[in-house]
Amino acid sequence: MRKATEDSPRRAELVAEAIRKMAQLRGLHVSIREASAAWADVPEREPAARLAAVWALLFPGHSLERVPADRLHPSQLPAWVLDDSRLGILRSLGSATEVATIDWYPKQAGDGAAHRVAWVPVVPITAPDDDLEVNVDRRGPATMAILAAFKAHWRIFLNVALVTLMINLIAIVAPLFAMQVYDRVVPNLAYDTLWVLAVGVIVAYVFELILKLARLRILEKTTRRIDEALSLHFFNRVLGLKVDRRPQRVGSLVAQVRDYEAVKNIFTSSTLFALADLPFVMFFISIVWMIGGAIVWVPIGFFVICLTIGLLAYIPVKRALRDQKDETTRRQGLLFEAISGAERIKSLGGETLFDDHWHRVSKVVNEHGERVQSRMAGSQFTTQFFQQSAFVAIIIVGVTQIEAGVLSMGGLIAATMLSSRALGTTAGITPLLLSWGSARYALEILNQLLSRPSDQNDHRQASSAVDKLPLSLSGLIYQYEGDQKPSLDIADLVISPGERIAILGTNGSGKSTLMKLLAGIATPSQGEVRIGGLDMQHCRLSWLRERIGYLPQEVQLFSGTLEDNLVLGLARPSEDEIRNALRATGLLSAVERHPLGLGLPIREGGTGLSGGQRQMVGLTRLLLQQPWIWLLDEPSASLDSEAEARLIAVLTNLPPQHTIVFTTHRPNWLKLASRVLLLENGEIKLDQPAEKVRIGTANRPDPHAIDRTGVESTAADRSLGKTGS
Repeated sequence: MRKATEDSPRRAELVAEAIRKMAQLRGLHVSIREASAAWADVPEREPAARLAAVWALLFPGHSLERVPADRLHPSQLPAWVLDDSRLGILRSLGSATEVATIDWYPKQAGDGAAHRVAWVPVVPITAPDDDLEVNVDRRGPATMAILAAFKAHWRIFLNVALVTLMINLIAIVAPLFAMQVYDRVVPNLAYDTLWVLAVGVIVAYVFELILKLARLRILEKTTRRIDEALSLHFFNRVLGLKVDRRPQRVGSLVAQVRDYEAVKNIFTSSTLFALADLPFVMFFISIVWMIGGAIVWVPIGFFVICLTIGLLAYIPVKRALRDQKDETTRRQGLLFEAISGAERIKSLGGETLFDDHWHRVSKVVNEHGERVQSRMAGSQFTTQFFQQSAFVAIIIVGVTQIEAGVLSMGGLIAATMLSSRALGTTAGITPLLLSWGSARYALEILNQLLSRPSDQNDHRQASSAVDKLPLSLSGLIYQYEGDQKPSLDIADLVISPGERIAILGTNGSGKSTLMKLLAGIATPSQGEVRIGGLDMQHCRLSWLRERIGYLPQEVQLFSGTLEDNLVLGLARPSEDEIRNALRATGLLSAVERHPLGLGLPIREGGTGLSGGQRQMVGLTRLLLQQPWIWLLDEPSASLDSEAEARLIAVLTNLPPQHTIVFTTHRPNWLKLASRVLLLENGEIKLDQPAEKVRIGTANRPDPHAIDRTGVESTAADRSLGKTGS
């Protein structure tokens, strides 16, 4: 194996294939994209260590154990073997007459079966459920991530601390120089001594400058690396939140994520410098005591005053900051809502109403902002007043000490310089406390946000190599947050492999919610949704996404190119495969007419494309995905008759072992179904083979009504001519 810097794209692809193959042999699942990303993310290191780190990253809790070849047992296979440039999967140990079977990546001519050591994948040991949790860390996920980031760089911060110590030691050179000049050089006009002292001080200052620049460079690089890592971590965690359990207002959600900026300000270089210098206040005060005696009580008193001012200002400013952040979050949500719905607002003439809302919220934000600024400014001005007064007090006390004969003129100057350094550092206590108050509340919000239910769970590793996977729901109740009654209540439902199921129902009957549950996007409030007998909440997400293809009512596209949107989340298909899928959905002609072809630019949200075009792009991506289970929510809602006929043809020609579940309000789609479900008020009122369900004609008052053959009739049939749920 070669290091990451020597990895060619082809070699990285082979490594990903090998990892995927080993996972399959071990009853695990990983996609090519996941394996490639993990291999790229792990820093270059010795090949075996890198492979072990990648394996642990992909399968948390799993590890690789080094076992000499002569101690291997068949029960430990398959195992990894490595040589200088290749990765291999040991399939069999061989015997006296047969060589060991090794699948090498890449394959080379020759035997290549010799190996002295193997790396055996080891599964984690499951702890008993009744084990008591001792010393459970109750800090929030955001706090733990920040602490982990700093802990990972503790050696760098230790070096910075040592550099800070040297810088503060050099800081006493100038006061001592001034004391020697006034006490020894000036009375005797000892120029030789003056020049020697001056050269020594200049050398010390040059050394201090070098140390400060080095400290700045180290901290800037480190904090930037930490910031990038934390930003990516928080972004991934927010994306991993369960869609139906995150804050419903997207603008407010974005504002909450932006609170990380307030937290980030705590570990900027300037704040870290202030924190690093703060412990040396006592060092400078002790030097003042050694030189000036009673003068030391002035900086000590100022330290106590600054600490008191900071604490007194911290509580009201913290409250005002919380109010300001809450209102700012609401304003951010209003702004996002107004921009995203600008077309609708204009069509309804609602600009004035939104102007009033914006003015009202902005006024409240500004009021809280004025409270914050006035209190922060007041505390800072008060601190500056006492700092200036402390300087005057030092001179006064110093003069009395000179009169008492315990202090010289040079000593007074040195004590004044050292006290000024201590006073300046002490004055930073108040702004540090106020910054911490702002960051602490922002951190609380982040902790609350990231503590919401997430799909990113290390225990979600269940998968199956079986292709024919039934879907089943048992005891399922789904209720949106804040609702008084469930949106879905399904005691039992089984969808066998290869079935074609049409789900009918009026608006609000729960069709879309059921589709999201079957896709593993929504989370049941009670009960289970299973695929192949496995609870979806325990299945590995990449395995679910490969097996299940979901087409929502409104397909969301992202800024980039058409090709980017088609291959999003997929192992890179070839251009021929993409064109074949486009041809099947009828989009190929439009792509070929565009001068950029597959590079056709897509604006944010798919603006510029019709709803039908966006839906066909989504269907094309499903064809490239080739799932075993197709879930289509109102697939023809935005299509014309020609596009609808083409879509039905595509679905009709799918292999018979593929499962298709779709919601519809159009009678002609029932020809595709082998089974029909009717939802009413979140409950299944009809579950019949399609041939037993007849649709009304235009001569009837409700032309799309269902004739419930073989089922107890009700007072009124439900119309198919309704969209959405």
